[in-house]
Amino acid sequence: MTYKRISDMTPTEFERCCLDILSGYAEEEHLNGFEITHNKIIKASDGRYQIDVYAEFTAMGARFKILCECKKYKYRVGREKVAVLHRKLDSIGAQKGILISTSDFQSGALEYAKAHGIALIKAEDYHFEYLSHSNGQPENEDDPFLYAEKHMPTYVGLDCTVNSSEPHKVFPTRAMIRELLLEENKRISEALGIELSIDL
Repeated sequence: MTYKRISDMTPTEFERCCLDILSGYAEEEHLNGFEITHNKIIKASDGRYQIDVYAEFTAMGARFKILCECKKYKYRVGREKVAVLHRKLDSIGAQKGILISTSDFQSGALEYAKAHGIALIKAEDYHFEYLSHSNGQPENEDDPFLYAEKHMPTYVGLDCTVNSSEPHKVFPTRAMIRELLLEENKRISEALGIELSIDL
């Protein structure tokens, strides 16, 4: 898969990027009956709502609804944007709200989100350093030692509402990274003609 940098995406492309982030997270969590949709219109008793990314999954015999709003902003997201999402949750009867933004969140937004169980995720470009090319030699597209780096998503998703000093990375998932590293190990073994083991 070819990944585009978030900074180069249109708002619609960013929404699809958010769908990928949530799909990867759902796969990591092994959610049962997970379904996800981009740009869904939902009718509620007080009107119609457009949801950037809508998902459902089954747990404990019940169907859970997730609403995700995607903000490709240059300025920090304020409390009012989180409050709007919270009102949509109430109107639609959804169980979880997620707001994904390209920018940071104001303190009021973080406080409101934590008080109402809404996840705030920051999506940003991730810049890899190709250390194996520090000698100035031109990059070899077929270099097996660079397979994982070349195929890794160019962006990360960071959960800013976890109770820790540092945001928790939710994308790329451990499973995605493991799959890339296993393939890289296989390619290196074939190139060198030896069997390599990897502990993941």
